[in-house]
Amino acid sequence: MSTLVVQTGHILANLEAMRKHTNVPVIPVLKGNAYGLGDVEVARLLREKADVHLFAVSRLEEAKRLKEALPDEEIFLLSPYGTEKEAEEIVRLGLTATVGSYGSAVLLNGLSEKAGTRCRVHLKFDTGLGRSGFLPEEAEKAVQAAKYLKNLEIAGCFSHFSNSFGKDEKGVRTQLDRLQHCVAALKNAGVEPGMLHIAASNAAILYPSARLDAVRCGSALLGRVGVRNKLGLHKVGRLECPISDVRWLPAGHNVGYGNTYTTKKPARIATIQAGYADGLFLQKMRDAFRTRDILRDGWHDFRALFRRPSLHCTINGQPARLLGRVGMCTVVADVSNIQCGAGDMASFDVSPLLVNANVERVYL
Repeated sequence: MSTLVVQTGHILANLEAMRKHTNVPVIPVLKGNAYGLGDVEVARLLREKADVHLFAVSRLEEAKRLKEALPDEEIFLLSPYGTEKEAEEIVRLGLTATVGSYGSAVLLNGLSEKAGTRCRVHLKFDTGLGRSGFLPEEAEKAVQAAKYLKNLEIAGCFSHFSNSFGKDEKGVRTQLDRLQHCVAALKNAGVEPGMLHIAASNAAILYPSARLDAVRCGSALLGRVGVRNKLGLHKVGRLECPISDVRWLPAGHNVGYGNTYTTKKPARIATIQAGYADGLFLQKMRDAFRTRDILRDGWHDFRALFRRPSLHCTINGQPARLLGRVGMCTVVADVSNIQCGAGDMASFDVSPLLVNANVERVYL
């Protein structure tokens, strides 16, 4: 049976590295089931081993799952709610909500008043990402919501960078200035803005000025960031799958679908119970269609023609080259020079986010 091994020590070390590097509180972002690692398990780990008591997620079902598992901890829902039913659930569960429009603020305030409680909220400002939040020119609406809706407790203000990969410092500065403009409007009206945050993992690593009162880190906890890993973050997550058969193939024998690989000499091969159904070697599709993006991707594909890339796994501590195409549930490795047999495990470096949810997570 395949398992996703989650190295808990790596998660804790990565969190500590980000704390030391940024010198501000780190809000763990556990969206996407903690990027595939298991949100409840990771939250419990961080609470018990790293004294974390505030966790951020993207969807209401994630927030509900965490709140039910950790009822005494603060769960921050980063995405604005879309319906009255969702707002009612936020109030009922005692979540920290995101408010990005005056209408949503009024709705949440009314439901909180009806329930006889106050709802903690972070005001979200759209400084350039274009997804949700008060626009800078709508700062006065945010002021009105914060100042006069008494059943809302302003816990913070935040935004999100649209490009923080180190190639658009001017854009980062512009978005940061826009957020500060909105915060100044609140302060001028006598409203305490609470915790200010705009930087996620990449920006937290690259831009000291963007760290403000806290940073939000998700991919950094996995050690899989989109910028140069200058902090020595450890990759978290490896897929371990059993070898079901080991045998010899003669020279000139095909391996796998499509007849894409033929043995050049007798080869000892291992059949491994792993494939793209488990998340093996899946990748995010290309989703940018500007001319320069198409040219960049084409250039990368052209260079790959001369690099002769190959896929590998690790068996008994040694690298093993994969032969032929990756199947849905099976892949084949060349083990001519590796001592192994049926029942031994093959290890693959994978993105945990892409690993099938049915694959068991094992925490070490």
